[in-house]
Amino acid sequence: MIKLAIVEDDVEFSELLRDYLLTDSTFTEIQLFESVENFLIPIEEGYCPHVVLQDINLNGMSGLEAISIYKKKIPQSKVLMNSVLQDSDSVFSAICAGALGYIEKGNSMEKVKEAIITLHQGGSPMSPSIARHVINFFNPAKKFEEDLSPRELEIVQGILDGLSYKMIAEKHFVSLDTVRTHISRIYRKLHINSKGELIAIYLGNTKK
Repeated sequence: MIKLAIVEDDVEFSELLRDYLLTDSTFTEIQLFESVENFLIPIEEGYCPHVVLQDINLNGMSGLEAISIYKKKIPQSKVLMNSVLQDSDSVFSAICAGALGYIEKGNSMEKVKEAIITLHQGGSPMSPSIARHVINFFNPAKKFEEDLSPRELEIVQGILDGLSYKMIAEKHFVSLDTVRTHISRIYRKLHINSKGELIAIYLGNTKK
């Protein structure tokens, strides 16, 4: 039996999800909160749900800031992030702060329910795209030298050196569009989407 708190400023979504979940006897109580600040009021009075379904972008305190507070005030509660943000920084910040699961918004209500139940039962649910970020960070599959051409390696080194795309183009006497094309190919080859992931993979490989 699960007591759930939904911290989400999209009231329509929260209400629809609550009504859907309550058709399943697994859920005994579902409370809705439009902000972290509103959620903290009953917490101070002893409220402690089994699971907190938490958005990141909220009015007032962000969902990421809130996690560390929950860990202190309601350490028994398990936090599941439900956000449109899928960048590495958001994912890793949430996990490092103490979130035990991270799913992307846009999933069906059935998928959200499955994620909540999985978390409550001791699992760590993640959307496939989120899981890929984590895998790429902690377990890079191949070294750069095996994946990238000499020119692409030069572009990567420029990024690692903190150069802008324009500076990289000037350094190698190519156009800005050429640099961008190389970046797109690098990201595709390494199955990543951001500079943060590129640096993370590099750091992982240099430790091997």
